[in-house]
Amino acid sequence: MKSKRLKILLGVLSAVILASAAYFVYTKYFQKDKSDTGILSSVKKEKKAICPLDGLSVNEAVANRHPLAIMIENHTDARPQVGLSEASLIYEAIAEGGITRFMAVYVWGESEKVGPVRSARIYYVDWAEEFNVFYAHVGGNWDALEKIKAENILDLDQFKYGTQAYWREAKAGKATEHTMFTSTKKLWSIAEKNKWDMTGSYPAFDFKDDPDVSQRPQSTTTTINFSTANYQVKWIYDNSTNSYTRNQVNTPEIKAKNIIAQWVDRKATVTKINESGWNMTVVGSGKAQIFLDGKVIEGTWKKDSRTSRTYFFDSSGQKIKFNRGQTWIEIVHNDTPVSTK
Repeated sequence: MKSKRLKILLGVLSAVILASAAYFVYTKYFQKDKSDTGILSSVKKEKKAICPLDGLSVNEAVANRHPLAIMIENHTDARPQVGLSEASLIYEAIAEGGITRFMAVYVWGESEKVGPVRSARIYYVDWAEEFNVFYAHVGGNWDALEKIKAENILDLDQFKYGTQAYWREAKAGKATEHTMFTSTKKLWSIAEKNKWDMTGSYPAFDFKDDPDVSQRPQSTTTTINFSTANYQVKWIYDNSTNSYTRNQVNTPEIKAKNIIAQWVDRKATVTKINESGWNMTVVGSGKAQIFLDGKVIEGTWKKDSRTSRTYFFDSSGQKIKFNRGQTWIEIVHNDTPVSTK
C-alpha cells in the first residue's frame, strides 16, 4: 500500500516539475511581450529613424551620425575599389589628367576597408563643407591643404593619424600610391577621441517613395565620357528595382537610386609650389540633369555659399524630391559628353 502511495506521490511531483518547466520555457521564449506587439519578449525591437542624407530608415543610433567623407581614387591601377556601396552620397570629378576621383560620404554605413585612399583637392573641400564632414584623405595639393587649415575642416589626414586609421596593402606590380586603405570605424573612433561632435547637422534633401513598377519606363543607359575609354561611366537603369547600376572598366558594381550630372565651370591652375590642377566654380548656379525613376529631368543647381547645401531644381523651379538610397553627383563640364538612350 505504502509502495503504491509512494508511486502516486512521485508521479504527482514529476507532473508538477514538468508543468513548471514547461511554463518557464513558454513565458521566457514564446509568450508575446504585450508592450512589443508580435515580437518575442527576448528580442528587443530596433528603433528606426530616417537618415537625412539618403532618406533611408536605419538604426536610430546612427541615422544622424556626423558625416564622414573619404577621398577614394579611380586610377585604373587602383581598381577595383572597396567600400563604395556603404556610402550614402558619392561625388565624382576629374582630379588631373582626365582621371576622376571620388569623395564618398558615410553616415550610417560601415566598411571595415575603404580605398584606395588618395589626396584632397580644393573643390572636394568645398563640397565637404556642405556637411561639415570629418574629412579623410592622404595629404593633398597646396591649395587644398591651405583651405583645410584656413577653414578649420575637421581633418583626418593620413599624414597626421598614420597607422591609427590607415594601412598599406602592398601588391606586386602596383605603385605605392595605390595601396592605402582605411576603415570607417577607425576614423569615427579618432573623431570621438578628438571630442568632435558626433551628431550631424546639415539640411536634408527632400525624399519621396519609389513609383509603382507599372509607372516606370523600360531600361535606359546614361553615358558620361569624362576622358578616355577607361573613364567612361555608364549608368544602366533597372525598372524592376528602380535603381541604376554603375558600369566602368574593372570597377565594382554599384547600385544607386539617384544620379545627378552637375555642370560647373573650371579653369586650369598652378599652385604656389607649381602643381598643375583645376579650380571649379562650385558656389553659384548652373545646369543639371537629374536621373531618377528612369527619367531625365532637365534642371539647375544652386549653392549660395561655401558652407551651404547644393540644391537641385527642375525646369519649373521646383526642388527635386529624390528616391531613398545612394546618390551619385557626377561633376561635368561643357566639354564632357553626357547622353541617355
